[in-house]
Amino acid sequence: MTRKKTYSQESLLHFLSLLTERMTDDQRSALLAQCVVRYYQAGKVVSGEGDVASHLFLILRGVAKISICGDADRWQTVRLVKAGEYFGYRAYFAEQLHLASYIAMTDMDVCAIPMDFIRTCLDANPSLKDFFLKRLALGLWQSDYRFVCLIQKHLRGRMAATLLSVAEYFGYESNGKTLVLAVSRAELANLANMTTSNAIRTLSAFVSEGLIEVNKRKITIINVSALNHISTHD
Repeated sequence: MTRKKTYSQESLLHFLSLLTERMTDDQRSALLAQCVVRYYQAGKVVSGEGDVASHLFLILRGVAKISICGDADRWQTVRLVKAGEYFGYRAYFAEQLHLASYIAMTDMDVCAIPMDFIRTCLDANPSLKDFFLKRLALGLWQSDYRFVCLIQKHLRGRMAATLLSVAEYFGYESNGKTLVLAVSRAELANLANMTTSNAIRTLSAFVSEGLIEVNKRKITIINVSALNHISTHD
């Protein structure tokens, strides 16, 4: 079992720096007093669909997936969130309950901050609004772009685009080829909006064509240019 990690105030301020750089010294001190670090094992729900949007979450370690339950109770992963990124605030500003579930994809350490406190800071310091406006605007663009990709690309194109997206977002291991994020076939299928069987067949085709290598959950990209071509033409 992964050991729970403790975080000093200095390390928390480092993780929170993009938010706290717009805060006054008093607000930074008050923020640290509000922060609670929580540990989640892989598969555990951080906040579920229908829950009250009461906290801003910052991932200190690990990866979360944001999933929505669609027709026939089928869950669709719409986005991944990595260490150093925030989630959980959209529904608060929209005055809604959470419309998605935030689930630990790996073991995670998460810093939870009450949104009511964030609202108080925003009212006292309007420059903080730029922090959230930028993230909401980028999230809207990413959602629109993903929607276009999923409806216009065929199976091979969707899988190639998904692999390249994971590589761009999470990066590679020291060899410059193996994806840092280890993903299951089912998780890749969900991200690419495919059935698991179609994802397995498509990955197997990529392996036979010498485009990738697969070792359990580890994927090594051999031919980036070929995947780019498939992503844009298939």
